[in-house]
Amino acid sequence: MSKTIMLLTIALVTAVTGCLVLAYLWIDRSISLTYMQQSYETERSSVESLQKLIAFEWKGMPEAQLQKKLEQAVVQMPERAIVVKKEDESIWFDQVAFNIKQGKLDSIGKSVR
Repeated sequence: MSKTIMLLTIALVTAVTGCLVLAYLWIDRSISLTYMQQSYETERSSVESLQKLIAFEWKGMPEAQLQKKLEQAVVQMPERAIVVKKEDESIWFDQVAFNIKQGKLDSIGKSVR
């Protein structure tokens, strides 16, 4: 009987320890995920603010002048592999769309079609 109690005690301690480790890992990952989401939202908000600022300053700029400015920016950042390309009603600067309407810059960011 004493051997059975000893085995059950060891199994119980092992099970409780395993549950504590799993609970710690779950809480740690939840906290890490929360911080990552908050960081992502802060960065996304900053990028949107910069897009609005640039759009405010450049709104109405002719398409040719806009493309020239973007290509000049690429030359000044040789360490990055940024591509400037014209596609439909947008000029893409890396992953950012500069939306053109009637030959002039209308907005920056996601196209609102």
